[in-house]
Order: sequence, then C-alpha cells, then structure tokens
Amino acid sequence: MKTEAMTFLKEDVLALGQLVDRSVEEATRLLRRERSASLDLIEEQEEMINAACQAVEEKCLDLLLEKQSLDAREIRILLGSTVIAAKLERIGDHANRVGRMATWAWEDDIDIPLELPEMAAVVHRMVEDVLLSFVSDDADKAQEIVQRDSQVNYLHDVLSKKVLSALGEQDQAQAQMGAQFLFCARFLERMGDACVSIARRVYFMVTGNRLKKDASEASQKKSGS
Repeated sequence: MKTEAMTFLKEDVLALGQLVDRSVEEATRLLRRERSASLDLIEEQEEMINAACQAVEEKCLDLLLEKQSLDAREIRILLGSTVIAAKLERIGDHANRVGRMATWAWEDDIDIPLELPEMAAVVHRMVEDVLLSFVSDDADKAQEIVQRDSQVNYLHDVLSKKVLSALGEQDQAQAQMGAQFLFCARFLERMGDACVSIARRVYFMVTGNRLKKDASEASQKKSGS
C-alpha cells in the first residue's frame, strides 16, 4: 500500500476526531455555564461528523478492495480506522445530548451538579489524548487513557449516589431534574468508555497485541497505591 494513502487516511480520521473534540469541548463549556458557549455549534457539526465518519469507512473499504498485498499492520490500521471512526461518531452524538441537557438546565435556571462539568473535562482530555495517540502511534499513551477512565467512573458513582439519596426528599419536578442529570452522567460515562475502546484499538494497531483488561487494571492499582 502506498504510504500516501495511509497518511491521507489517518488525516481523515484525525479531521473527524477534531470535529468531535470541538463538540465535546463545547458541551463541557455549556455544563460550566459559560456565556459564550452555544448548542448551535454542536448541532451544526453533527451532520459534518456523520459525513466524515462515512467517508472514512468508504475509504477503508476502497483500500481493502484494491489489488495490492497488505501486510498485517496495514490491515490492522484499515480495520481499526473504521472502528475508531464509528466510536468518534458516537462520542459526537453523546456530546450533542449532553449539550442539549446543559442548555435546558441553563434556560430553566437549574444548578448543574459540579460532577458533570468535571466528568466532561476529563472526557475532553481523553478525546484529545486518544487522537494524539492515534496520529503518533503511541501505544504507551493509549494505555494511559485506559487507566484514566476510572476518574470518569468515580465521578459518575459520586453523582449517582448524591442524586439517588435525595430522591425521597424531593418533589416531582426536582426528581425529574435529578433523572436528567443521571442521564447526562450516563452519556458522559459512555463517552469515556468509547475513548477507552479507541485507545485499546490504537494499542492493537501499533503493537499487534491486545491490551489485556487485567493487566491495565493492575497497572492502574499500582500507580494509585
């Protein structure tokens, strides 16, 4: 396979990732209630993200169908790029949902739990770093991203316990708000999970080996001890 074709493919995946990263950043700003943040930007990018994802998939298929011999690494990159593109597109979808919920809370003058913008900020950094690991073939950084997902899970658990423990003392309107915040936290958790999935795929693309779950968890516990 020509080096140029592989380079162009990675550039296309990176361009898709940058659109998604911008949407995640804007959703984070909305959760922080920054006045310059806007849901319009996220919604405008959604169609662009979908089109970019489809373009990556079609390019990978075209390259696989070409009458050229492919080595194992090239096949991993082509197949992995389709998976990564789909995961990025899903992150963009969730960012849109989070942005809408943040806007709803803002318009109704509802205080947003601090854990939500914290979760979004962690996810935003994960998206940035997983794109960097992809474009630079950095397996070590991919492994770090897998370990970092525990921060998102921790904040999700804290928020869930806080909201659920208060349900018995709330009226119907407050309970509905709490449910919306739980949905928002769940979307953010799924975004973190998608970043982990991409990081595992990058690790496999680079090394040819699967990143074992037990090994990554053991490394995480060791670093946290």
